[in-house]
Amino acid sequence: MDRDRSKFWPLLGAVLLAVMVRVPVAAWRVDSLGDDRDHYRLLADGLIEGNGLVHPDHGTPTAYRPPLYPLVLAAVAWTTGAGDLGVAALHLALGLATVAGTWLVAVRLGLGRRAWLPAVAVAVDPLLVVGATLPMTETLFAALATWMLALTTSRLSVTRGLVAGILFGLAALCRPSVWAFAVLVVVALGIRWLRKTGAGHGPTDRMVVAVTLAGAALTVSPWLVRNLAVSGTPVLTTTHGGYTLLLGNNPVFYEQVVRQPLGTTWNDTSSDAGRRPTEWRKHLETRMPAAPRGIDAERQRDTFMYRLAVANITHDPPGFARACLLRVLRFWTPWPLESAPGSAWPALIKWCVAAWYATVLAAMLVGIWRAPWRANSGWHAPLLFLLALSLVHVAFWSTMRMRAPVMPVVFLLATVGTWTPTVKADTLDDAPPEGY
Repeated sequence: MDRDRSKFWPLLGAVLLAVMVRVPVAAWRVDSLGDDRDHYRLLADGLIEGNGLVHPDHGTPTAYRPPLYPLVLAAVAWTTGAGDLGVAALHLALGLATVAGTWLVAVRLGLGRRAWLPAVAVAVDPLLVVGATLPMTETLFAALATWMLALTTSRLSVTRGLVAGILFGLAALCRPSVWAFAVLVVVALGIRWLRKTGAGHGPTDRMVVAVTLAGAALTVSPWLVRNLAVSGTPVLTTTHGGYTLLLGNNPVFYEQVVRQPLGTTWNDTSSDAGRRPTEWRKHLETRMPAAPRGIDAERQRDTFMYRLAVANITHDPPGFARACLLRVLRFWTPWPLESAPGSAWPALIKWCVAAWYATVLAAMLVGIWRAPWRANSGWHAPLLFLLALSLVHVAFWSTMRMRAPVMPVVFLLATVGTWTPTVKADTLDDAPPEGY
């Protein structure tokens, strides 16, 4: 890359554009940083006060939310004491990192001089830009995932494998849904290795796999050890998954939303008070096996909700099938619905956002049809990441906002949909050398 510094000018332009777009939007929506609906800032406050990761209501250790984002928020507060400004600055830095990571992935996938296109799209994307004004995990997760993909889109060395494993572990501590990506990668590697005959696998390949697994294990193990130490409960992800599965798979939701006209939302404006989400949650609490105090109690409640969701699914297969289709539509909709970033905007802005996403998603489908992975195997990791998160939200709760972390991959495919790269198979002439 030192031989051709001009390649960095498009990246610099994309980064400057991101600053020009994101800073005014952050200033305009600065109050939204106080919309702590998932309690991440309250969890960070507990860390700042020296209480550890504790439940905001009763101060007992909790594993209900993944730990990385509140840890990062607490670190920012410790070092800057800047409050909302510190969170905004953190999200701006993470957004710029996502832009840079997208550009690097594009370069390594052989998009060459067109690598600036997905980077610019990430810089101005409404989901990523507006989502960065909310105290939620999407911004951090998108940055971690993009740089993880930046490493895995080229041939891994031992060092890169270790860093990729660490980034995966951090991503898992931010959004546990990334474990689905790990499952698909393992399946894909198993199929690939079974197809190989003759020479087998050299020691370098085995070492790369080993250090990647070691990096991931070393990163996630402190969370598992902490949960065992404070409660004796081996929680590797969170105690929140059962609720997100049950939220989208219960008879009330099926009746109030799934079997209603497309676009119907589930909110507390329903004329039937017993069918409102708030009342549904209150009724659910009466069926819980224990009060939500401590990780062990959380785990019991989580298991109860998983089993209840599965019972609802098996009791009403047609309702579940329709709910899955609805979740797919919600995940990929171009129109901001419910609590998605921009859902409260004027209709004109919503139409502009819808036109943007309709165009991007159409280009993405063309990109998939052109199958760029046939010429460059580096595409496998981004595609598996996109598939993994999409599949997770077929069964679990889904909204447009949850699509934000995969938007860099969507823009990469959309770039292929508008321009066909000519790179040969696995000849990433624009990629950094192995020692980069």
